[in-house]
Amino acid sequence: MRRLRTRLIVVYAGLILLGFGGLAWLAGGRVSEGAYEDFQLRLESQASLIARSLREEVEHLAEGEGSAGAVAQRLEAFAQESGTTLRLINRRGDLWLSSADAQGSASALSGAEVARALRGEVGYAVRRDEQGQQTAYAAAPILEDGEVLAVLQLATPVSQAQATVWQRWLSLVVGVVALGLLTLLASIWLASTLTRPLEQMRNSALRLAEGDFSTHLPQGRQDEVGEVAKAFNHMADQVQGMLDEQRAFASNASHELRTPLTNIRLRSEVLRHGLADGPTTQRYIEEIDDEATRMTGLVEDLILLSRLDAGRAERGQEWVDVERLARSVLRELEPLARANHVRLWMEVAPALPLLESSENHLRVVLRNLLSNAIKYASDGEVRLALASADDTLHISVADNGAGIDAAALPHIFERFYRADETRGREVPGVGLGLPLVVSILAVYGAELTVESEGVGRGTVATVRWPLESVTGDGRAKTPAS
Repeated sequence: MRRLRTRLIVVYAGLILLGFGGLAWLAGGRVSEGAYEDFQLRLESQASLIARSLREEVEHLAEGEGSAGAVAQRLEAFAQESGTTLRLINRRGDLWLSSADAQGSASALSGAEVARALRGEVGYAVRRDEQGQQTAYAAAPILEDGEVLAVLQLATPVSQAQATVWQRWLSLVVGVVALGLLTLLASIWLASTLTRPLEQMRNSALRLAEGDFSTHLPQGRQDEVGEVAKAFNHMADQVQGMLDEQRAFASNASHELRTPLTNIRLRSEVLRHGLADGPTTQRYIEEIDDEATRMTGLVEDLILLSRLDAGRAERGQEWVDVERLARSVLRELEPLARANHVRLWMEVAPALPLLESSENHLRVVLRNLLSNAIKYASDGEVRLALASADDTLHISVADNGAGIDAAALPHIFERFYRADETRGREVPGVGLGLPLVVSILAVYGAELTVESEGVGRGTVATVRWPLESVTGDGRAKTPAS
């Protein structure tokens, strides 16, 4: 698990490095762009404010009434206050006045920002000055009745903006590094948190492989790991349940097979030694045939169930006369009913439609439901009712026999489960009937419900089979033979 934890930490660290590195790069670009935009807006605002402050003096100066020295002093004061170089340019584009450190080179006076200001707009440009230094220029018009009297040009080194950019970059990098370290520590903790339950699962799985099915994982967590622990515990319970079912099947199947095999062996011994007269011989032969048929039925049920489990059982496409098939199954089960002193009744609704299915599948469903009812309704009666409503075939098998305890009802569809264990040896079967019925019905989208009011109150099993494939008049074109 340490290697997994190391790999997780390396992956997390790589993702953090890439993620935060990319984030820092993108954010840094936006920071730089924002800093330069703020720098430009600040210079343009300063130029506009100074231009408005000088408007009256410039008007008087233009009319020959003001003092150029006074305007120059105000320019110098504004320049020192703002830390910039100021120039006053007349409407012809010539230098009029400037702060003490300003020079009137052609490049300074002929910039794009000056041309824009002469058109009555605030302008901004960045270019190299006479010393080759990157300098930012902002120019604002001084207006009188909408006409440009002069232009105030403000200049300052771009290094001021660059210093701001570097400060913001430094703050960003420090923040990203601190956040990255915190995230890395959280990732190390998360990797340990994730691998610790895996280590517990590995140890539990090893104990499970050794046959200790009592091992369970703690389920205190309410996240995906907790869900996995819950699923693991459920798996252990299911494996334990399957083993219990296999033991029950081995016990029940051995009993179900031992009895007919014993009967066959005893009767064959009598027949082989010629110890039976004619009528007895005939009866023994019939009994041997019945026992062989019983064992064959058990094997066929197991084969069909395995095919259904593997998804290899195909949906039948025969048109089955349900009433005819039901009467056939009842005749088949009459000997069992007589042996258990059970009376069989059948109720069929008029105009019962044909069903698109497999006759063998439907026969297995009817035989299992009816034989179950007969076995547990000793000295009672079993009623089979067939009806259709709302595009659904309803098959109901009701008995007034032993009934089912409420605690046992949720388990009757489990394989090898016997609802009445006290009668388990008296009532034939291995507990596969209802699971087999449910598996067959699932192929056709049908469902089975079993209801009982309690022990000694009888049981009602109801099948609801969709009739979506029935022809318009409810009859089949090629009914099953």
